[in-house]
Amino acid sequence: MDRIELISLPNGIRVVLEPMPYVKTAAFGVFVGVGSVCETKENNGISHMIEHMLFKGTEDRSAKELADITARLGDTVNAYTGKEYTAYYGVTIAEELPRLIEVLADMLQHSVFDSRALSKEKGVICEEIDMYNNSPDDLVHELAQKRAWQGHPLSFQISGTKGVVRAMTREKILTYYRKEYRPERMVLSVAGAFDKNEIMESLEKTFCPAGQSVSASLKKEGLMPDGRYQKYYGNQAKKRAGQEGVPVQDRQPAEYTRSFSKSVQDTSQLHMNLVFPGISYMDEKRHIATVFQSIFGGSNNSLLFQKIREEEGLAYAVYSYGCPYAREGLVHIDAVSAPNQAEAVFDYTMEVCESLRETVVSEETLATHKALIRTEAILSKESVQSRMEGNGRSVLLRGRVIPQEEELVRIEAVTAEEVKQFARQVLCTEKMSICLVGEMGSAGRRLRRKFERLGGRAIK
Repeated sequence: MDRIELISLPNGIRVVLEPMPYVKTAAFGVFVGVGSVCETKENNGISHMIEHMLFKGTEDRSAKELADITARLGDTVNAYTGKEYTAYYGVTIAEELPRLIEVLADMLQHSVFDSRALSKEKGVICEEIDMYNNSPDDLVHELAQKRAWQGHPLSFQISGTKGVVRAMTREKILTYYRKEYRPERMVLSVAGAFDKNEIMESLEKTFCPAGQSVSASLKKEGLMPDGRYQKYYGNQAKKRAGQEGVPVQDRQPAEYTRSFSKSVQDTSQLHMNLVFPGISYMDEKRHIATVFQSIFGGSNNSLLFQKIREEEGLAYAVYSYGCPYAREGLVHIDAVSAPNQAEAVFDYTMEVCESLRETVVSEETLATHKALIRTEAILSKESVQSRMEGNGRSVLLRGRVIPQEEELVRIEAVTAEEVKQFARQVLCTEKMSICLVGEMGSAGRRLRRKFERLGGRAIK
């Protein structure tokens, strides 16, 4: 069995190592506890902008030179921004791992944020925003989240709005970057074939040069007052949501708002997203939630898919998924159908919800979905990239790597009665929200009336 180690560099950056000596590749990632939940309305999208700008040149390398180097490493270097964290990563052959580490360290610590490149990138990001807004699949999810978490940073679109993006200045971006990209918020994750001593030497040399703490250098610049590390990361840390620098675990929880919302678009289909308040990824019921999601709508063998797609033939796509965060979560049901079939899809969905709330699933169904979860979990761990990403996220968000077997043992212990009770907790129609995107016809009016009969107040 592979041994996972968690180590800290002198400046407080956490390192998680998982050796896989039987492979010939290695993956490296940097996970930073900064995302759109750390932003305000005035700077929404700035975390995503920084992610883009770190690829646009450093003090010693132009954007083209970075592209040339990453191509020679396998052209896998990439990044993404989420609600609660940002990740930079790459996969390469084992002997090139130190080079990959050095390049990512250069990008994270020595990017120049060139003004001309920034101007161009604003245009690229505005195009990206338009792309999402013109995609019903993406828009229905974004709009549902925006309504559910009204007024809280969790409601922000990760890429921001075009007006805010265009107004960003180099100075504001640099100030935010220097304040948020601190060692105590970073996790370095390595998985694959590597020599531990060599890689630790490489990580310390590139991410902690001469033992210098980045926090100390920021104090010298007046960007972080003395003692702020303890104030932010002590057990008694109490900071208001929306403030820059608030760790995701210490921010104010978002309050769920029930709503009916819609966006009319010229499409041939209607995208319907039903939303319920769920649980956080720190909740002890997360293993029950995993089994519940698989049974409810997480696979082709789920109740929703079998009833609406296979038996009734009403929708090409119908599934459920969870969106857990540090302090709260949502359960979504997504269905795509012809507008004139949307009401029937909704009615059958409510039937499935009631059945799962009131009836204990069979032991055969329970065993089938546990086997499915186990198989998917093991398959997902076959690549060096998936192990690197899973370990990095787990340490950043939960503080430790939870062994896969520990998780699977807890999954196996879930009972059918626990699934039923979880369904009763989550699938409450009096708390359900509805979001519609696409061609409405009369379906929008009929679904709104159903929503209001369930006790909802429509939001135009």
